[in-house]
Amino acid sequence: MVQNIYPIVAFYLVITYILLWLLPQDLSLQLSAVISLSGSFMIFLFSRSTPFKQPSLPYKWLSIAFFSYFLGDFLNMMGRFFQWNDVNLNVLLDLPYTIHLTMMVLFFFRQLDLTLFKKQKLLILDSLTLFAVSMIAGYIAIFRFVPSYTRTTLEQISWTFYAFLTILLTLFFFLLYASGLRRNVSRSGFIFLVLGTFILGMTNFVFYTLLLNGEPQISGLLLPLYPLSGLFLIAFLNTRTLPISREEQANLIRVETLTRSLLVYILLSALILYITFFPVSRTFFLLSIGITFLLFLTRQLFSYRENLRLLQETTALQTNLEDIVHQKTELLQLREKELTSLFLSYPEIVFEIDDMYQIRSVNPAAAEAGWNDLPLGPSQRRQLDRLIPLLQQKQSTYPAHLLHVPATEEHPETFLNTTIIDIPHQQRYFVVLADVTEDYQQEVWLERMGYHDSLTRLPNRRYFEEQLYLTLPTLDYGSLLFIDLDGFKQINDTYGHDVGDLLLQETATRLQSMTTPTDLVARLGGDEFLIFIQASASETRQFAEHVLEILNYPFYINTYTLRITPSIGISLYPEDGKSSEQLLIRADEAMYQIKKNEKNNYMFAVHIKR
Repeated sequence: MVQNIYPIVAFYLVITYILLWLLPQDLSLQLSAVISLSGSFMIFLFSRSTPFKQPSLPYKWLSIAFFSYFLGDFLNMMGRFFQWNDVNLNVLLDLPYTIHLTMMVLFFFRQLDLTLFKKQKLLILDSLTLFAVSMIAGYIAIFRFVPSYTRTTLEQISWTFYAFLTILLTLFFFLLYASGLRRNVSRSGFIFLVLGTFILGMTNFVFYTLLLNGEPQISGLLLPLYPLSGLFLIAFLNTRTLPISREEQANLIRVETLTRSLLVYILLSALILYITFFPVSRTFFLLSIGITFLLFLTRQLFSYRENLRLLQETTALQTNLEDIVHQKTELLQLREKELTSLFLSYPEIVFEIDDMYQIRSVNPAAAEAGWNDLPLGPSQRRQLDRLIPLLQQKQSTYPAHLLHVPATEEHPETFLNTTIIDIPHQQRYFVVLADVTEDYQQEVWLERMGYHDSLTRLPNRRYFEEQLYLTLPTLDYGSLLFIDLDGFKQINDTYGHDVGDLLLQETATRLQSMTTPTDLVARLGGDEFLIFIQASASETRQFAEHVLEILNYPFYINTYTLRITPSIGISLYPEDGKSSEQLLIRADEAMYQIKKNEKNNYMFAVHIKR
């Protein structure tokens, strides 16, 4: 309903007032009352329906207001039908209308942002001015006619209080512009609230102005407008929690700022014209003019003082800003000198390059390394060719990068720690090159030592297990061979450790010669070796026999001819285990079993008797 509210309102107004214009005067007044009663009942039903029902206190006030207005319409229609003419009874019948306006006043008061009055003193004067204007207009149009229109003191009090609530509604409509809302609402919600407030306040004001000035027929035609105010207020409740875009918020702030400064002057001008041409007493005319001009001059004085204060703060802020800009400029100049000094004294190669990859300037270290020569030397040209793909990535920030320059016949392999500094919006870069070849090679060597056996240069157990952990999930089958050399201790004791070390190195060489790049060979420690091959059980059997054959050949170490035999335990993946730890344990068990019984042979772990 909220999305289509404007066509609904337009259709309602057109149909209603065409019917009222076509019917005779008596029937049109009766139809107007029936439309008001039906509309107020529909608005009350809308307010109690699930899409619009809310647990907040303002909603409850609004719901009471809608029901009170419907009840007032219903009771007054019953009074006209049964011709209840008693004055006190009529006052009682009008009580729901008073409750309706009281709840509406409370609802609108809750929507105002009263915290702005503490921040902006001019809003207090604007509010007093608006209140004075509303009361003067209310007195001229309504209050002074109430005593002559009413018949008893009770009726006069009732009408005066109701008129005062009407003036408050008009005032709150102006205050919505002057002080703004308690919470930010969407543009649609703000428009709905303004329309609901305006229609209710102005309809009440004009209705009782016409009624008290002897125009009851015309005033009666305004009754169908009351349900419209309720419709817009329900739409406001349904849209005030919608998300607000930055553009909407900026537009609302712009409208509020403009209307806050102009509204008071417009209303004062309108009031002066109104009381000038409306027949009022000279005393009231002079009193009204005096009050409004006093408020106007007071506001101007406060406005002047506020503007003067703002001007002083702006001047002080501008002076402070100039000082800050001056300090920042001096600091930038100092930083520029420091950066220039750093550029010239930096021990590593630093050069400036443009977006066409032409070198524009170099520091002394780069000039000494040949980066200032034109054309560039072969080494510098190769380094720049490796650097250009990094620059072509056009990143906002460039992380430090290890640049690898492969070896050529003239130049060895080089590793450069590269830092690229992009100069924003200038299409140029500073490049810092640090030769870390020696450090990188040492790091690689240390890493290799951590994963390799220093004697045989084979991978060690750590490397073997890590690679096996990564490889096993990708395989359907495989075999782990645990190899132990028989009689190696006697060779060590007889010929010495140097001969034993040479024998282990030769064993490692023979094992490596038998494997493929996809196989894993490692030295476990002492005279124990590991091999993992991607082979089935039958293929593993052939491979194990080949290992026996190769290792049974004599070893010619120095002047000695030596012989050793292997004992091999074999575990199968995944039959004997699905992890490297399980496979090692099972292969170790099989190796000890064959070594205990016969040596120089192999055994599958699945054949161990348990």
